[in-house]
Amino acid sequence: MSTKIDGYKSLLTHITIAQNVQFHHDATGQIDLIASQVSGISPAFEAYRSDAVALDAEFDRKSKSIETDELTLKDDRRDGTTVQLISRIDYHFKFPQNDREKEAARILQFIAYAYRDAPRKNYQAETSYLRNMIADLRKNETGLNLFGLASLVNRLDRENTEFETLHASRANAKEARRESGTLGKLSEKANKSFDVLCQIANGMLLMPFDDATKSALEQIASLLNAQINQYAVNYRRHAGIVAKKKTGGESTDVENIEL
Repeated sequence: MSTKIDGYKSLLTHITIAQNVQFHHDATGQIDLIASQVSGISPAFEAYRSDAVALDAEFDRKSKSIETDELTLKDDRRDGTTVQLISRIDYHFKFPQNDREKEAARILQFIAYAYRDAPRKNYQAETSYLRNMIADLRKNETGLNLFGLASLVNRLDRENTEFETLHASRANAKEARRESGTLGKLSEKANKSFDVLCQIANGMLLMPFDDATKSALEQIASLLNAQINQYAVNYRRHAGIVAKKKTGGESTDVENIEL
């Protein structure tokens, strides 16, 4: 009975990126312990596992999109604090209780008016605007303390700094991803390294190794072929369901959909 690893090339070009990621995750897990012990294929397996891990990490990052959600949340938070601060300054400017408050509010209002469009600026411009506004307001500490606004300015400063830190780390992460390649390229790389591993294993299966090595190679081939077959069956089943929905007719014979 042939134990050649086969049927994966067409499969990996047809399945989705998500399925591709899961395929490589499952494959490395299936043969990890065995492949690491066969000296002839262990270097190829380590290279493949490294590519599979990089692919899995990038897919996980894209799927969660935590960075984007958190960045938006932090921007909304500082926008809300900015509006609240300017509104309170405007209130004291319009309704001063005495001459002292009138003069203090006039100075603060002048500063707030200069930066009132900050929430409508792009991320980087807003960060700079708020930093300057905070600095100018703090030059008038007496007025801030008079109206109880010092804590609100401190809160805005903290929120603006948190946003700036996250935005910078996100930009650095983007640059790093640009260097490592897109999700599609990482998927292609994992496919190629898997192909190299399979070709080496198939070649070794034809050679007269000792019983232990031969057994390990046959077990690797058996495990991978079983996984390839299962993914192919799932793909055909899904393709049949999709075809049925498109035509409104009977379900397509899943066995006749070629990979």
